[in-house]
Amino acid sequence: MSEAGWSVMDASATGKRCVYSLVAVLVGLSLFSAVFFGYFTGYSQSRVEIGGLKNQLSEIQAQLQSFQHASNSTVEGLNNSVSAAVESLRVQLSKLQADVAALQVKLSASDQTYTNVTQMQVELKQLQAEISQLQADMDSLQRQISSIQTHVQQLQTTPPVVYQNVYENITYLLGMNVSLSQLYEQVKVSVVMIQGLIRQYDVFGRSYLVQIQGSGFVYNHSGHMVILTNNHVVNGAFNITVTFSNGNRYAASVRGADASTDFAVLVSNASQGEYTPLEVISSSSLKVGDPVIVVGSPYGLEGSLSEGIISALNRTITTDQYTITNVIQTTAPLNPGNSGGPLMNYRGQVVGITTAIVSDSQG
Repeated sequence: MSEAGWSVMDASATGKRCVYSLVAVLVGLSLFSAVFFGYFTGYSQSRVEIGGLKNQLSEIQAQLQSFQHASNSTVEGLNNSVSAAVESLRVQLSKLQADVAALQVKLSASDQTYTNVTQMQVELKQLQAEISQLQADMDSLQRQISSIQTHVQQLQTTPPVVYQNVYENITYLLGMNVSLSQLYEQVKVSVVMIQGLIRQYDVFGRSYLVQIQGSGFVYNHSGHMVILTNNHVVNGAFNITVTFSNGNRYAASVRGADASTDFAVLVSNASQGEYTPLEVISSSSLKVGDPVIVVGSPYGLEGSLSEGIISALNRTITTDQYTITNVIQTTAPLNPGNSGGPLMNYRGQVVGITTAIVSDSQG
């Protein structure tokens, strides 16, 4: 081939390399643009421009193929055409590079905006969770308020049970808002009727048996169930029995007694299931005017209830040969058979033992 031919081929090869390099650059830019243009409105226009460039490259490749077979007369024209096409591609490449730079700026701004939006979404979820918790707390408070309102309405429509003291015209509120009948049902199972025999003598020295009768109550003494009563009820008695409120009767015996305090302790062969002990508290908590009840077996009438008030404290009485101090005086009616029974407050706590009545009656 001629020297001019070699020069043409060198120029042609150089043009091909330039064109291929531009093609590679353009393809990379087109892929990069395709990724980011989807998020912006300039995507479609860039795709059109890239498509145009591809068409131009196809035309240049076709020209190059024909260039290899062209005569010397057409080499210069083809060379000029390739140079013009390359220059046009360079101009368009510069424009695309500027567009890409602008898109990068916008993308950075959008990334920051997206980060802010994401943070706002996280905070919004936290606020929604707090709102839900507050709503749950409000619902719970509303339910509590409704319950309190219902309870108040019930209290308004059903006044508490009260006890009217006929002696002093003083109104007392029963412990735990129970009526006297409810209190009686709670304590009667702990009160027993005590019976036995004593030997007495007539004026001629002849002996005969007399039945004694009194009351007592169950007490838990360090884990041992005992029955407390008056000494004068069981003093000198034998064949002693205790009868519970359910009618069950058991043999009993005196475990200990103190005549000076008129106090005695009995034990029986009843099963543990029979015993329901009462709570005993100090009488020092009593005040004159406090309401009290007495449960016992006056005249053999088992499980009788009477009520009254504390009329005096720290009294002293004398029975037979003994003087008893620190006696509680009450207006609650006491009759023969009540002796040894519990004197209780309106909570069912034992504050004393009924010992005697200062009158013509005995027991």
